[in-house]
Amino acid sequence: MKAYNYYRAFSFACLLCLISMGQPLMAQSTDSVSVDSIHQTANQPVPETRPRPMAFIIGKISSKTILQNMPQYKAMQNSMKALKAQYEAEAKKSEEDFQRKFEEFMHGQKDFPKTILEKRQNELQNMLEANADFRIKVQSLLAEAEKSLLADVMAEMSDAVTSAAQARGISIVFDIDGGSIPYMVSGLAVDLTSAVIQLLGVEEEVE
Repeated sequence: MKAYNYYRAFSFACLLCLISMGQPLMAQSTDSVSVDSIHQTANQPVPETRPRPMAFIIGKISSKTILQNMPQYKAMQNSMKALKAQYEAEAKKSEEDFQRKFEEFMHGQKDFPKTILEKRQNELQNMLEANADFRIKVQSLLAEAEKSLLADVMAEMSDAVTSAAQARGISIVFDIDGGSIPYMVSGLAVDLTSAVIQLLGVEEEVE
């Protein structure tokens, strides 16, 4: 009987010892997480694991500022100035020739025979028309030259915009100067052209 009581006492003492050793650990854990919160967390359904959507980052550029800082654009402007100067010099020379011919005609028209008078008049008329045609043609030639030179510069700027956007994970880039979109991730936008045409009640023409 004494042995049995001794065993019970020893077991109880061991239990108290274990409880006293585990109490700080229990207190530490319950400080941050309550029993109620543990039960609530256990009763909550496990959320579905879905892939996180890709970050959508919008970028912007000022094409005007970029162009003004590009040596290629400045070189293009210098080329256009030189070409305009050449055309202007040629137009001025033609106009001076016409002015000289006209003054000679005005001084000698009283003494010219009728055939020479008519010949000089036709020459002046042809020169006047040729000078006017040249001015019109020059404007067209300058516009074509500027368009060609600018296309090369814009292509280089577009490549740089694409590289900068891809390096920074940007999805779409807007140009605040021209209102255009120089870069957009492929497949990002949905083409609503057909949907809009249908809503307008018109038949889409197939090219």
